[in-house]
Amino acid sequence: MVAYILYPVFFIFGLIMGSFLNVLALRYEPSRNVFARETIDGRSHCPYCGKTLGFGELVPIFSFLFQGGKCRSCRHLLSFQYPIVEFLSGLIFVAVPFFLFNFYRSQSDWIYVLSLIWALAFLIWLLMVVIDIKHYVVPDELNIGLAILGAVFILVLLISNVSSPLFKDSFLKHYILLFSFTRNIILNHLVGALIGGLFFGIFTLFTRGRAMGLGDVKLAAASGLLLGWPDIGLTIVLAFIIGGVFTAGLMIVRRKKIGDKIPFAPFFVLGAALTVFFGYQIVNLYFRLFQIS
Repeated sequence: MVAYILYPVFFIFGLIMGSFLNVLALRYEPSRNVFARETIDGRSHCPYCGKTLGFGELVPIFSFLFQGGKCRSCRHLLSFQYPIVEFLSGLIFVAVPFFLFNFYRSQSDWIYVLSLIWALAFLIWLLMVVIDIKHYVVPDELNIGLAILGAVFILVLLISNVSSPLFKDSFLKHYILLFSFTRNIILNHLVGALIGGLFFGIFTLFTRGRAMGLGDVKLAAASGLLLGWPDIGLTIVLAFIIGGVFTAGLMIVRRKKIGDKIPFAPFFVLGAALTVFFGYQIVNLYFRLFQIS
C-alpha cells in the first residue's frame, strides 16, 4: 500500500503536469501536432499582453488565486481553465493509485506500473477534453498514445500477478462473466477496440459526420483497447446518457439548437472515468433495481 505521506507529493507532481497540459492545450492549433516544437518551446507568457511570466506567476493554482484570476501586469481576467486542469491533474495522481491499490488488493510492485499507465491515460483524456471543447477535434497523436498505453496495459496484465485471472482486466469485476465473449485478456481488449471503433464508426456514417467525427471513432477504438470489453460498452452507454441529458439541457435553456456542434470527448471521458472508478457499483445497482442479481 502506498504510504499516505506520499499522496501530497503525488498531488504536487500532478499539479505540475496539469500546468504542462495547459501549455499544450492553450498553444495547440489543429494544423500541427500537439507536441510540435512551436507548442512546447518558449517561455510561458500572458496570452493577452504577452509578458513573460516569472516563477511566482507559474505556481499551479496558487498563482491564479493570489493574483485574483488576473494577469499581474495587464490585469486581464485569466481563464479558469488554468486552475481547473491543474487541480484535476493533481487529483488524477492521487485518485488513480489510491483506487488501484484498493481495487486489486495486492502488494505486487506491478501496481505502481499500472498506476502510472492509468494516470497517463487520464492525463491524455483530460487533454483531449480541453482541446475538443476549444477546437472540436480529437488529435490523432493523443489517440495513438492511448492505444500504446492499452498495449502496455495488456502486457503488464499478462506478466504480472496483481490479481486473480477472473477480473483483473475488467473494472466490472465478476460481471465480466455475464458480458465477456472470452476469458482471454488479449482478445478481450481487442474486442473492446473493435466494438468501440465499429459502433462509433457506424454511428458516424449513419449521421454523415454531423454528430461526431473520425477523431471520436479513433478515441473509442483506442480507449476500447485500453479498457477492454465489457468496460468500453458501459463507457459508451454512460457517455450517450450524459451527453443526451447535457445536450437536452442546453437546448431547453436555448444555449444550443439542433445541428449545433457539441464536443463529444468530454462525455466519453466522463463515461470512462465513471466506468473505471464506479463501473462495478453502477452495474450492481442496475441489477439490484431490476432484482436480477
